[in-house]
Amino acid sequence: MGEFRFRVPSEWNLDTYHGNAIHVIGLDGIPWPCRISVSELDNEPDDSAEADKIITISRNRDESGKLYLIYPMDHRGEMLICTGTLPVREATYELLTELARGTLNRLRNQISIWEEGGLYIENGVHAYVQLATRMLSKSILATESKMRDDAARQSIEASMDGIFDLSNSFGAQISKFRREHEQMSNFWMANSVGTGDQFEPSLASQDFDLLEINLNANNTELEEKISGGREELLGKRVIVGPWLDASIGGMDSRLINVDDFGARKEQLLIECRKQLSRIPRTTSLIHVVSRLNGIGHRHLSYPQQLSVTVDMLRLIEESQTDLPTLISFDFPWAERLAGAVGGVHPLQIADSLMRQGLPISFLGLDINLDYWPNGSMIRDPLQWIDLVDVWAQLGLPLVICLRMPTGTGAKLTSEDPHQRPANSTSSNLTDENRITFLKTVMPMMIARPSVHGMVWQQWSDADDCRFPNSGLVDEQGAPKAIQSAIKHIRNAIDGDA
Repeated sequence: MGEFRFRVPSEWNLDTYHGNAIHVIGLDGIPWPCRISVSELDNEPDDSAEADKIITISRNRDESGKLYLIYPMDHRGEMLICTGTLPVREATYELLTELARGTLNRLRNQISIWEEGGLYIENGVHAYVQLATRMLSKSILATESKMRDDAARQSIEASMDGIFDLSNSFGAQISKFRREHEQMSNFWMANSVGTGDQFEPSLASQDFDLLEINLNANNTELEEKISGGREELLGKRVIVGPWLDASIGGMDSRLINVDDFGARKEQLLIECRKQLSRIPRTTSLIHVVSRLNGIGHRHLSYPQQLSVTVDMLRLIEESQTDLPTLISFDFPWAERLAGAVGGVHPLQIADSLMRQGLPISFLGLDINLDYWPNGSMIRDPLQWIDLVDVWAQLGLPLVICLRMPTGTGAKLTSEDPHQRPANSTSSNLTDENRITFLKTVMPMMIARPSVHGMVWQQWSDADDCRFPNSGLVDEQGAPKAIQSAIKHIRNAIDGDA
């Protein structure tokens, strides 16, 4: 049984949200479930402050690993960061010092890689490295806990400032290079079609190149346009799908009400055949399945998810359509495995599907950002670079399928017993924090040759009650502040000022 012990300041937040985010990733890159226990540490006799804590993190492996947890940045809000690789030992680690060491190490390694590749590194980034190094040294050498923690915090903040400056510079330089070389693939943006009163406005957005339309959504107006052969009224190329949302609450209620899985699957395949027969002429891509993540649920077990996915892909292959296909995967960092016993890394699922020779053209990364418990926490930009580089090893182009809270408001609830409760947003991030974050991360994604596009998965706040406040417009159709980030991404693609 491997254990890590860390001293943390007395005020360290270990509520359910922050405690559940703690996990360890070993050398194999797979998150492992952990047991967390907390005890108090007696402070020095002269210290009148509240006692510090000791957190003990246990798992059923003895190998070294990196500890991931939520850290509160002064100006950027909460973010999931990690230590360096630590060996299991009985002696207690200083948590903040190890987080400072791990964050600075990742920054220095990335600078080295990008400098070797010819990227210009601004002096300001090197200044942050020097400051972070100096403060880490103070933290290591300090004899009092408060001095040690204060210095570590300053080191983490300086390293993170350096990471964001470095990432902004990378995004700007490489996006410019990508635009200037026509042989590199163009980066496209798509938005999901809205429902109800938001149907027409969602078609008209000028910031997107494509529309993602779900012909199963019972949208009468959309059905009339498609069945009447007037799909050109959509005005843009389209992505059809997803035909199946494999996540909790994602399956069509009409299918859930069919008790036998075999009959349920056959009904789904009948619907897919019907859609293939009347697919719009302007279709550019079929989004076959979304949110595969290697763990099942009571309406669709993991083996059933795979069985349906394979059958739908075979159906497309038999139809001899030449349209490319997209399969997308939830929790692409595999963080879902940290809270479950068993399960498979989504990267392994993609690999196994590809080895069967199935007609998969694109791999999608479903990132429901800053939602809890069924979403991905905010991570610094270098972790996004690592993510796409790992997935790019499979050799297929990638698509970022994104949503996040884009404004405050009352949570939406569902009366449907098949829907899970709406996610909450438990982080302390503001809208400004999230918008600033996207303005850094998405140009970096544009700069990666393996990433070919982005789909914003929700047009209106009212479109999916499982992800409250994640629309580009509110329930009344009023534009939200997130649209400034969308325009920033658009400018990064087009090269506008």
